[in-house]
Amino acid sequence: MMSARRTRTIRTRRLRGLACLVAVVSALTWGAGSASATIGDRFKSTNPYEYVNWDCGYPMTVVGVESHLVIVRIDKSLDGNVFFTDNYQFKETWTGSDGRSFVLSANGIAKDITAKSLGGTLYEFTFHNSGQPAVVTDSSGKIVSRDRGNLSFQYTIDIADGTFNFLGFKLGGPHPLFFVDLCQEVAPLVGTDSARYLTPRPIGSTAFPMGFDEYLPPSYSASGAASPLLVALNGYGENGDGTPGGIQNLLNTGIPRFINIGGWPTDRTLVVLALQHVEAAPGFDFSPCDGQPWGGSCNMQLQHDRNNASPAFCTTPDEVHDFIGYAVAHYNVDPARIYVTGLSCGAYGLWEYLAKYHASLQVAAAIPIAGDGRPAWAPDYCGLSAVPLWAFAGELDDVVNPQGSIEPMTNLAACPGVTPDRAKLTIYPGLGHDGWDQAYSGSLGDDIYSWMLGFSKP
Repeated sequence: MMSARRTRTIRTRRLRGLACLVAVVSALTWGAGSASATIGDRFKSTNPYEYVNWDCGYPMTVVGVESHLVIVRIDKSLDGNVFFTDNYQFKETWTGSDGRSFVLSANGIAKDITAKSLGGTLYEFTFHNSGQPAVVTDSSGKIVSRDRGNLSFQYTIDIADGTFNFLGFKLGGPHPLFFVDLCQEVAPLVGTDSARYLTPRPIGSTAFPMGFDEYLPPSYSASGAASPLLVALNGYGENGDGTPGGIQNLLNTGIPRFINIGGWPTDRTLVVLALQHVEAAPGFDFSPCDGQPWGGSCNMQLQHDRNNASPAFCTTPDEVHDFIGYAVAHYNVDPARIYVTGLSCGAYGLWEYLAKYHASLQVAAAIPIAGDGRPAWAPDYCGLSAVPLWAFAGELDDVVNPQGSIEPMTNLAACPGVTPDRAKLTIYPGLGHDGWDQAYSGSLGDDIYSWMLGFSKP
């Protein structure tokens, strides 16, 4: 089964102390070679750092310093059992381009970290952390949020190849930041108030038979000048049942997330409607693609071969077409300035929509990201010239074959009359099944919004 949700590292270092500790344990385990080699080890480290972070959808300069006092000892009662204690702390200042800032810090002691041999080169680790894993203060020094108490979790590491497997965790004490996106927590300090204009529209609350998130910018008027519309199509990881609870999945990634965490400029005039696909029971049969390379592409081909019939695991072309029709009828949007984008499964649905409805397209420009356009378009790609396209993919995507973007766009660019600005392709080097955060935020220099708004239907 394919997931469109990227497996993320701990987002925006909201649990930086724990992340640092895992790195320390891994390094020690690798360096030890054997448990007995670590007896009596003790060291201190202080490391300043600086980088630019785009996790929240806008650039913030992070300047900080972290320190560790690490003690390693052997458990003599059980051969091969190693204990680590790490007294750690860090403090970093996050500053946005407008000068607003906040401070993220943490301190604590992580101790009794057992490296229990499971045979061969595989070890199971358990550690307990006490202290303050995350503290957020505003620029005046006032505490905004603070985690404190105890935390423990288990994981395994194969010291032969570094394979990491998380087994589970337990919490004790107030940890309000543990399950919260830090970007949402600090939005009042450094972000926008875009979440204020975001409204969930679950199934049953509107005349449309599917759930969606609705963003109406401050410039939107129900009766004044019509606004441009951007329709956003979700990935498989953001599918749901369209209920008030299920529709929350849309906020996990992509444009809905950036809007929800204050990472969306409120002076951007686009109305955004993010549609949630529902995978009908009993669910899509993925079994024919088990063990196949690029399982996402295999399953997309499978859905296409099944004529996008229900149960479909990805957005279907009819859903896109019908939703745009609903939006034009129920919102004050400009029919000449309708744009559509999709990530992974949503990008597949977008490619399929362009194929099925290209003779009467409702959109002025389209941006598919990490989807496969070959099922709908191979081998004749010149029909794609009906709409300006900018496709994105990660060079190392092992879920959806990058050729699913490269082949359609390369062939489209060679079609008669197609100018470079109407057939753009961006492959992000070193990136796997992703590209949507980078494209939607502009962190790698791509301004998709100016590009799309440069086109309108006659």
